[in-house]
Amino acid sequence: MLAAVAAVLTGISAAAPEGPAMISVVKARSQLPAGSVVSTADLLLDRVAASDVPDGVLTDPVALVGKTLAAPVAENQMMTPLAATDARTSVPRGHVITPLRLADATLAGLLRPGDLIDVIAADPEAGQATVVAAGARVVTIPQAPEEGAGSGPEGALVLIDVDAHTASVVAQAAAAATLSIIWR
Repeated sequence: MLAAVAAVLTGISAAAPEGPAMISVVKARSQLPAGSVVSTADLLLDRVAASDVPDGVLTDPVALVGKTLAAPVAENQMMTPLAATDARTSVPRGHVITPLRLADATLAGLLRPGDLIDVIAADPEAGQATVVAAGARVVTIPQAPEEGAGSGPEGALVLIDVDAHTASVVAQAAAAATLSIIWR
């Protein structure tokens, strides 16, 4: 009798489907801000159903270590090569990445890498504002240093992609005016 029950159970388990195919993928261990450099401590390997995996998902964490995040990453997000860049110099020929210090740090919090913006220089004494960079692309918004970590300038830092001449105009405007942005 025991042999018969064992034979039935063996037959049932042999007929049962194996379950979905699984794959180990690279995920973010916690939420990561845009502009941060990825370390091994930021990543983990997790097994997920292969059918739930996006195209290009990474299976080796080493592929991201040392790269800069192009956009914020959510905790437990599956990582692809599009999440990061090798260097900050991946801009079109004739372009540069230049810093933009916005007077309103809250405004910078609304920006996302890839946004197209116009940079406006406002001179309160002259009572006028001028567009100093039209169609600039936001590259990244570096994470602000912790309070007490040093005395940096007021406002928020944003890195933008512009041509070399426009970078010079933005730098000159920053020395004499308050900078703000509008989205395109």
